[in-house]
Amino acid sequence: MSDAALDIPASHDDLDGVPPPAATPTLFGHRREFAELASAEAAGRLHHAWLFQGPRGVGKATTAFAFARHLLSPAYAKGTEPPVFDPADPAMRQIALGTYPGLVHVTRPPVEKGTGFRTQITVEGVRKLNRFFQATGSRTSWRIAIIDPADDMNRSAANALLKILEEPPARSVFLIMNHTPGRLLPTIRSRCRTLRFEPLGDHDLAAATAAALPSAGKDEIAAALPLSEGSARQAISLIAYGGIEIRQSLQTLIAADRPDWNSIHSMADALTQKGREQAYEFLITALLSATAEASEACLSRGDSAGAASLAALWQDETSRLREAAAYNLDRKQALLTLFDRFYRCRGAASAA
Repeated sequence: MSDAALDIPASHDDLDGVPPPAATPTLFGHRREFAELASAEAAGRLHHAWLFQGPRGVGKATTAFAFARHLLSPAYAKGTEPPVFDPADPAMRQIALGTYPGLVHVTRPPVEKGTGFRTQITVEGVRKLNRFFQATGSRTSWRIAIIDPADDMNRSAANALLKILEEPPARSVFLIMNHTPGRLLPTIRSRCRTLRFEPLGDHDLAAATAAALPSAGKDEIAAALPLSEGSARQAISLIAYGGIEIRQSLQTLIAADRPDWNSIHSMADALTQKGREQAYEFLITALLSATAEASEACLSRGDSAGAASLAALWQDETSRLREAAAYNLDRKQALLTLFDRFYRCRGAASAA
């Protein structure tokens, strides 16, 4: 199914040239999770709200759309592993286009002026669910809302969703993506049935990456797998946006005792240019991962104070970078600050 041919609506989470979850016909991995959903529906005990929890990029949204297609138009090869849906099925095409009347996808909306997307799911985005359920009233057909992800909701949006979940409409199913459990209201969590998603195994990860990037060579995919932490999104980004080279350069930088500021500035200049947003995001993720690894290294050698300091740095920088993105602050300065704090914190831990 060609994105261009179908004119699939753009999303803030898109990867260039890669079909989004709504248009992905094959579910790689997560057989247990899909089977649990399908079994609950077949037994007539499908809970009205499911919380899909797990790392970003492992296939939670792809599973949500696969299950939505299963409920709305189960035109796929029964018994196939993994489930394969028919791209020619009219319902599949409508879901990909965002025009299927029984499904609504709530995610960060486009900005009102210019290009790009808002940094949060707002209360207006959640309130449209009320209009959706009023307009699609049915006693026989399922009505499905995919919240992708709940992490992006601001406080008002989260409270609005909570009100709907407290009195869910008949024949409704909420599939709620959640990357970071701590960013979700406990009251929302308490009204959902949790379905946990683990990172993909190498076999499914390689298959998902090859399907998304048909031009990628086996050697490229093999090189990306150990760096992707079980995330198909990460593996695709590594190959499509020069992530393997970025990771290698970062490893050279952080292996040094002192920061090479000339190289760091050159990397920051290159990755903060327009059009390299995905590469910049990858570097941020890789450097935060290096911070977590340094904390674990401290802990393994008995340096609990150093481990705690680096863990606190990871937490602080994750929040600071999220805020910097929300307010569109200078990305180069945000990156340089992260490097500086990483070196200082690691150096203090090493000296202790």
